[in-house]
Amino acid sequence: MSLENEEKKTGRRPGATLFLFTRLALQNVLRRPARTLMLVLAVTLSTGGVFASYTVASGIKNSMDRSFSRMGADLIVVPSKAMVNITSALLTVQPTEELMDAKLVSRIEQMEGIAQAAPQTYLQVPIMSGMPECKANLIAFDAKKDFTILPWMVAHAPRVMVSGDILAGSRRGENIGDEIAPANQPVNVYGKLGRSGVGPLDDSFFTTFETVEMLRGKVKDESASPSLAGFERSKVSAILVKLKFGATPEQARFAIAKLPGVKVVTGATIVTSTRQATAALLGGMLGFTAMMLAAMLIMVSLLFSGIISERRREVGLLRAIGSRHVDVMRMLLAEAVFTTTIGGFTGIVFGAGLLLVFQRSLVYYLETLHIDFAWPEPATILIAAIVCAAASSLVGLVGALLPAWKASLEEPYRLIQGEGG
Repeated sequence: MSLENEEKKTGRRPGATLFLFTRLALQNVLRRPARTLMLVLAVTLSTGGVFASYTVASGIKNSMDRSFSRMGADLIVVPSKAMVNITSALLTVQPTEELMDAKLVSRIEQMEGIAQAAPQTYLQVPIMSGMPECKANLIAFDAKKDFTILPWMVAHAPRVMVSGDILAGSRRGENIGDEIAPANQPVNVYGKLGRSGVGPLDDSFFTTFETVEMLRGKVKDESASPSLAGFERSKVSAILVKLKFGATPEQARFAIAKLPGVKVVTGATIVTSTRQATAALLGGMLGFTAMMLAAMLIMVSLLFSGIISERRREVGLLRAIGSRHVDVMRMLLAEAVFTTTIGGFTGIVFGAGLLLVFQRSLVYYLETLHIDFAWPEPATILIAAIVCAAASSLVGLVGALLPAWKASLEEPYRLIQGEGG
C-alpha cells in the first residue's frame, strides 16, 4: 500500500527510480575510467594483501602447531616415588612401575594456566607367542587427550585407527600391516612414528587405553604378562601437561605439586617460551591483517570524500530537478560498491598470484631443507577469499556512507554554487 501511495504522490514507480539511479551509477563509474581504475587498483592491492597475508599466517600457524606439538609437554606429572630421567623433550612416560590415581587428570585440567593434560600408562608385555622372555614397552594413551604421540606418526594404514591397532616407534623393526601378539593376543601395526632421538618414544609400542582393556580381558596366563594382567584404567603412570599462553612452568609446577603423592618434572624452558613467543607473533600477524583492512576503509572513505566533493554541482543538479536525497545517496553508494567489488575480485586474483610466488620461492626453499609448510585446507582458503571479496564490498559501502549522506542532505543551491568548496 505504501508503494502505491508513493507512486501516486511522485508519479514514479520506486522500482523504475531504483533502476534509473543504478544505471546512472554505472555510467558514472565508466565516465571517469582513469579515476575508477586508480580506485580499483587501490582496493585490489589492499584486498590482495589481506587475503595473501591471512592465508600465509594461517599456514605458518598450522606449521608451527605441527612442529611445536612434536616438542612434547611443558611438564610431566609422575608418582612421587618414580625415577624419571630428565630430557629436553617430554614426549612419553619412561619405564616405571609406580602408578597414581587417574582422577588427577581432571583436577589438573581444571587448574589455571593448564591447556591440556594427557594420561599415559607404562606396560611391559611379551610380543611373541611362546616367548614370554621377549618383552617390549607398551604405552597406553588417551587418543582424545593426546598431544605428544600422534603428532609423531609419519605413516599409517589407509583407514581410521580402531581398537586393536598399535603404533610402533621408529627403532622398532615392525612395519605397517604386520601382526604382533602382545600377551599372545594378535594386534595390527597401524602406524609408524618418526625418529625423535628420545629412547622411550623410539623403542616402544603405543596403543589406546581401549585396546589395552581389550587385551587385558583376553589374558589367560597372568604370569606371562603380569603388567598387562594388573592393568587398571583408574591408574596411570604419568600425566603430560601443556600450558596455556602466558602461563609459566613455575606457576603450574607450584600448583600441581600441592596434589598428594605426585611430583612434577619440567623439560627445557626454552620450548615453552618459544611456543608462547611464536603464538604472540602469529597473533600480531593477524592483528596486522586487521589493521590493513582498517586502513583500506579509511582510504576508501577519503577517496570518496574527494570524489563527491568534486561532483558537488552534479549532485546539486540532481537534487534541483527533484531527485530525493535517498536516491542520490543510493546512487553514490552503488558507485562505491561497484568499484570496490571489482577491486575485491581482482584483489583475490592478485593475492593468489602472491601466494603462487610465495609457494615457488620461500616454500620451495623450505622443502629443500626438508621443512614442510602446512598450507590451510582448500576449503579454508576458498572461504577466506569469499570473505575478503565480501569485505571489500562492505568497506566500499561503509567508506562512502558518510560523505554520500552529507552530500545528499545539503541544499541544492549550496551544492551548485559551492563546487570545489
